[in-house]
Amino acid sequence: MPGLLQNRIETAVPDEGSHTVAIGWRNGARTTFDMKPAIAQGGVFSALADAAVFGGVRVGPRGRSLQWPGDIDIDADAIWFDAHPEDNPLGKPAAAE
Repeated sequence: MPGLLQNRIETAVPDEGSHTVAIGWRNGARTTFDMKPAIAQGGVFSALADAAVFGGVRVGPRGRSLQWPGDIDIDADAIWFDAHPEDNPLGKPAAAE
């Protein structure tokens, strides 16, 4: 049950059609992160509606984020706690903020 700043991403495989990312975590866990809600809200994530941009995802330094072209990123903790809300020390889904 990783806490804040302990969640590390090892692999990120995008599915441009579904706007999801299959994530492999350093602790051995596997999750799928759905970016559709963030893209639908607009703002900085709206650029990810373009399949070519979405497919450009990479793991950030030290596995602490997902990053896309155009300075778009999302923190590993937000992704982990979205998939595992019971682990969130703040008691609410991090990605819903």
